[in-house]
Amino acid sequence: MSLFRKKSPTPEEQAFQSAISEQFDRPDDAEDDDEDDAVEPATVIDIDDDGITRLDFGALKVPGVDGMEVRAELDDQQQVVGVAVMLDETVLQLQAFAAPKSEGLWDEVRQEIAEGIRGGQGKAREVDGPFGRELHAEVPVPTESGGEGRQPVRFIGRDGARWFLRGVVTGAGVNDAARAQGVESVFGGVRVERGTHAAPPRDPLPLSLPDDASLDSESDGVDDPSEA
Repeated sequence: MSLFRKKSPTPEEQAFQSAISEQFDRPDDAEDDDEDDAVEPATVIDIDDDGITRLDFGALKVPGVDGMEVRAELDDQQQVVGVAVMLDETVLQLQAFAAPKSEGLWDEVRQEIAEGIRGGQGKAREVDGPFGRELHAEVPVPTESGGEGRQPVRFIGRDGARWFLRGVVTGAGVNDAARAQGVESVFGGVRVERGTHAAPPRDPLPLSLPDDASLDSESDGVDDPSEA
C-alpha cells in the first residue's frame, strides 16, 4: 500500500471534475449549535474493535487493503480536499461533508448530481447498489485528439450522524461488478469523524495527511512549494 500526493490536475482531469461536481451552497442560517472542537492530529490508527487498520485523513478514516494505492487530492493552496483509492484498475474518490441533524443528504445530492450531468449533455440513471440507491452516469470529457468522449462513472453515498460520505467510482469497476468489490469494501469500511465543531450542512469536513504514511513521490510526484 502506498500513499502519494497528486500534482496539479491536467486539463482533462479539470474538465472531468468540473462535469461531475455539484455546487454546495451554504445557507446562512444553517449553522450547527455545537461548540468548536480541535481536529485530532493525523496518524495511522485502528478504529473501533474490528481490527482493521485505517489511514487517518482527519475526518476520513480509510481502511488499508493490500495492493491499493491512496492519493491525497490537493487544491491550489495544497490543502487536502479529497482522498482517492486505487485498486484493481478502479478508482474510488472520497469526500465527507457536514449534514443536518434531522435528515440525510444523499437523496437530495444524488438528484442534484443527475440534473447537473444531464444539463451538461451527459447521461445519468439511478439504480440499486450495495449501499442503496446510487447513480450511474456517462460524463462528456475531452479526448486527446481534441474531440469529445464519454467517461462512465458511479456515484455512491452514505448518510451518517450529521455527516455525509460521497464516493465517485471510475475505471474498470464502473461496469464490472467483480472488479468493483475491492473499492466497495473500502467504501463500506470508511469511518467518518464528524467532530463537534459547528459547520453548515454540505460544508466539506476538514482533511489532512497521515503523519505515519510514506509519500511515494515517484507515482505522481509531490508539488514543490517553491514552483510558481
